[in-house]
Amino acid sequence: MGLDLMLENNSDSALVKTSVKTSLKKSVKTGDLLLTPEKVIIIEDTAIISDLHLGIEQSMPGSVPRLQIREIVESVEDIFKSYEIDRLIVNGDMKHEFSQNMPYEWDDVRYFVESVQEFGELSVVRGNHDNYLAAILAKYGIKLEKSIQLKDWTIAHGHEAIEAEKLIIGHEHPSIRIRSGYASYTYPCFLRSKKVELGVEKELIVLPAFSPMVTGSDVITTFSFLSPILNSFSSSEIGVYAVEDRVYSMGNLKKLREIVERRI
Repeated sequence: MGLDLMLENNSDSALVKTSVKTSLKKSVKTGDLLLTPEKVIIIEDTAIISDLHLGIEQSMPGSVPRLQIREIVESVEDIFKSYEIDRLIVNGDMKHEFSQNMPYEWDDVRYFVESVQEFGELSVVRGNHDNYLAAILAKYGIKLEKSIQLKDWTIAHGHEAIEAEKLIIGHEHPSIRIRSGYASYTYPCFLRSKKVELGVEKELIVLPAFSPMVTGSDVITTFSFLSPILNSFSSSEIGVYAVEDRVYSMGNLKKLREIVERRI
């Protein structure tokens, strides 16, 4: 069942039904950012993705074949072509294993980098899973950055606090889980948060995980986030944008939680 149909059939949620009616085609434009159903943020000629977790299969129990690398590379190629971008920024957790570079990670990171460099420029921000990634990237002359500045936006992974007025992070793997009858459906989502602190407006955008194997954490039932940055915002300050065939503006997190509580 599609997200739009489930929301339209949700009689308890006038807020959600209104959000579906006002959804913008496939992507959502917010300021100078485009939030796309490919789980990408576009700023002019640059695309930003996060949390690829390449090589995650080797860290799973049992013998798991490589399942995601070709799908990820094909998706990135489509993004370069569809949005006519020149540059890709990976905002942390390009690889998965904390303690070393696993054989799958060596192979998959190399394949990813070499493929992306055929399409355009590649920049990489360091995530908390990327402890040994620099050893692989060194061959390609790619520096592992703590953060990247793009126009007014600071791009950082989000596992550590960082001072910035406008910030794009990953790390959280946000999703929402919606129940319909006896079934439940999970959708990745963007989060957009705004507040005024000591007279200064601060804005935060959280990317969903780009990996097709990372289902994400349900923000409706999660009351303490992984990122200390996201934890500094209240639920009424966090807007939720769910991703399916397009990007759906779902309203703020506080109201979504209230809707879920009424249905329990």
